[in-house]
Amino acid sequence: MGPSVCRCWFRCIQLCVRLLYKWICCTFYPLCDWDVCHTHDKWRINRWITRKNFGRCPGTNRCLIQFCSGKRVQKEKCGMKKDFLLRVQQLSLGFENHPNQDTISNVSFELDKGETLLLLGPSGCGKSTLTFCLNGLYPRELDGTMTGNIFINGERSTAYKPGELSRQVGVVFQDPETQFCMLTVEDEIAFGLENINLPRHLMEAKIDDALSQVNMVSYKESDIASLSGGQKQKLALACALALEPDLLILDEPTANLDPVATKDLITTIQQLKRQKEFALIVIEHQLDGWMDLCDRSLLLNKSGEVFYDGSLRKGIEEILPELNGQGIWLPRITQYVLQQSAHWNGFLPLTMDEFTDLAGQQPSVKWGYEPPIEKRNSDVLLEAINLSWKKKNQQVIRNISLKLYDGEFVAIVGANGSGKTSLTRILAGIQKPSAGTAYLNGKALEHWKEIYLRDKIGYVFQNPEHQFIMNTVFDEVAFSLRLRGLDNKGINEKVTSIIKDCGLEGLENEHPYTLSQGQKRRLSVATMIVDNQRILILDEPTFGQDAHSTKALMDLLEERNKQGTSIVMITHDMEIVHHYADRVIVINQGNVSADCHPSELWTVKPAVLKNWQLALPIQVQLQHCYEREANYVSTSS
Repeated sequence: MGPSVCRCWFRCIQLCVRLLYKWICCTFYPLCDWDVCHTHDKWRINRWITRKNFGRCPGTNRCLIQFCSGKRVQKEKCGMKKDFLLRVQQLSLGFENHPNQDTISNVSFELDKGETLLLLGPSGCGKSTLTFCLNGLYPRELDGTMTGNIFINGERSTAYKPGELSRQVGVVFQDPETQFCMLTVEDEIAFGLENINLPRHLMEAKIDDALSQVNMVSYKESDIASLSGGQKQKLALACALALEPDLLILDEPTANLDPVATKDLITTIQQLKRQKEFALIVIEHQLDGWMDLCDRSLLLNKSGEVFYDGSLRKGIEEILPELNGQGIWLPRITQYVLQQSAHWNGFLPLTMDEFTDLAGQQPSVKWGYEPPIEKRNSDVLLEAINLSWKKKNQQVIRNISLKLYDGEFVAIVGANGSGKTSLTRILAGIQKPSAGTAYLNGKALEHWKEIYLRDKIGYVFQNPEHQFIMNTVFDEVAFSLRLRGLDNKGINEKVTSIIKDCGLEGLENEHPYTLSQGQKRRLSVATMIVDNQRILILDEPTFGQDAHSTKALMDLLEERNKQGTSIVMITHDMEIVHHYADRVIVINQGNVSADCHPSELWTVKPAVLKNWQLALPIQVQLQHCYEREANYVSTSS
């Protein structure tokens, strides 16, 4: 037998051994990693198994079989790749007050270094709970049970000491106030840097760099308590960015941001990812703007289970009914195109750029929408005359005068920190102006007794926790009814109806603080609409809501408006302004810059809208694109 024949037989035997060994490991040790590689036209079989660890293959003890022949590198996965930044393995978590119900159930996924994952699901499905697991808060601070494994950079998350994991995983929580521990903006960012022992002489530049990335340099010495909700969200992001983590998790980062700030934030994240190549998990309901950034999507259902992992576009094409059934938002452009599916052919756009590229190839469709009719009448309910308000020598509200009429649906819009919340608190009698007077039914607010004023004006705070005072959801909604002396039967019927309308069924005995942010927001609205006030003022009531909850909430408000209640709503959602409001007030730097019907606002020059930190609704943008295409066709022919 010649040498070449011997070599051939030897290689065949090695191949058989390799295949047999691979089958044994994949069958009996499914958590092993395989690397199949080619080098120098040689065969090698390397095993990292000794008698000491044979029969187990946990964590970093990997079985590696390498096969070399000199042409290409191929990797086969058996459990996970070696270079995954994050691996979540059969993770389940339940709280002690619900021993028979898991919040998240059997969740498994991986994340590569530098990859961007869009985490979607209905309100209350466990998205934020999963975040607490990834950054190590759970199980360390968990009142309940958690099973499964989480690996960060190859190490179990539980192996990291408290504080160590924050250098690997940075998180911007849904409620940014929950992660602040200092008094000023500068000190808050410095706090994290001090904990990683950054030399003092490097801190100043690091703080300035983090603030510049979120356009907050001018607020460096400001008190955190003086910031608006949107500004606090930007500060939380700056704190996370300053630590330069390998994985950044953003839990609804744009919920409190105005349209221009939202776009700027997404652009900032894109630029940072190109520079620093960190992995990113984005938890969002409003998907517009994120689609160009995200590599794939992970979808959770109402039971906290993964029901899809892959391209969102492919998911929409394959499981659209299930997405709709779970109340998962789609990009607004995609929603409108799907509504016109009978007139749309081929590729499904997820962004405005994709729509623009395809619009000329599609049949003519009118994307316009008949806006609400202006309902202003002569009955003035609430009037403000020369209102001004300052805080720590900073003028927030500047000489505002306006009238709110009976039966209106008014949207108040403007940039973060422009004074929207301060104005509505003055109008509700919660905050006193520095100058000027507000009148309800011709009577100055300061002359109203508090109990009678609350019967006329309801107010839903931007932070729902600011208005919770009871220990259960049911008691929270029933509180004002009991104050009015209603009988128990009437209270039970009304509260049960409101809880059902607000999507809080099954949570009647839960403590308000244990709810998800979306559920807290719906509860705060429920506590107000249970009464029949003439005026209902809401500060960003739809943030953190899935598609079903948003529609149910807006339908409730629309019905109350039809019954005669005047609705005043602060919002950054231009689609809601477009579809529901019959009047819009623009606040810019403490002044009223515009007061008109929404259809008039959309005709304002783009540069002016941008100065006000506003953007056109998606449907209006689609209509403009349609009109441009129609004009192009007519001029070309």
